[in-house]
Amino acid sequence: MWKKIKKWFLSGIAVVLPVAVTVFVLIWLFNLLDGILRSLIDRIFGVNIPGLGLLALLIIIFLIGMFTSNFVGRKITGWFEKLIGNIPLIKAVYNPIRKIISGLSSEKADSFQKVVLVEFPQKGRKSIGFITNSNFSVDEKDNISVFVPTTPNPTNGFLIIVDRKDVEVLEMTVNEGLNAVVSIGSALEGDIKYEKEENETK
Repeated sequence: MWKKIKKWFLSGIAVVLPVAVTVFVLIWLFNLLDGILRSLIDRIFGVNIPGLGLLALLIIIFLIGMFTSNFVGRKITGWFEKLIGNIPLIKAVYNPIRKIISGLSSEKADSFQKVVLVEFPQKGRKSIGFITNSNFSVDEKDNISVFVPTTPNPTNGFLIIVDRKDVEVLEMTVNEGLNAVVSIGSALEGDIKYEKEENETK
């Protein structure tokens, strides 16, 4: 009887805990984002409405995106990024994050071209990576550059240069590959195939 009770309790934990953690994280994230502008809005309007700070933040982000999409906005953004990107210490953090976020944005989706498997960090061990450039060569060899992200934080990682023949392209979208990295592999399911057209030409 004790074994059944223990089994039922653990089964309940397996169901409840992920839901509880998810709800906790969402509430924490909501409060964090909502709190950025909440005090300012409270002073302006004199009322405390949960969610109003988050709504204001989303509107500001949207307006910034709209502004930076035109010619003048792009010029100002380029100047600002160049200024920040040249400040010692700050550039070591800002530049890599900016490039990764740009690579994940829809308008620059080509920065991550394919999801691949490469032998890394040692022979016989394979890691998920993303092709970032296939239009260059080193000493006239057929090379490509692959970004191998760390997990669960894909904004850090390693840039490796490999022979094209040593890269195995997967039948997986970039978003699916990123989900696999962020989820520490738990998002992987089923039989993942190699992309035949890519791998048969190697």
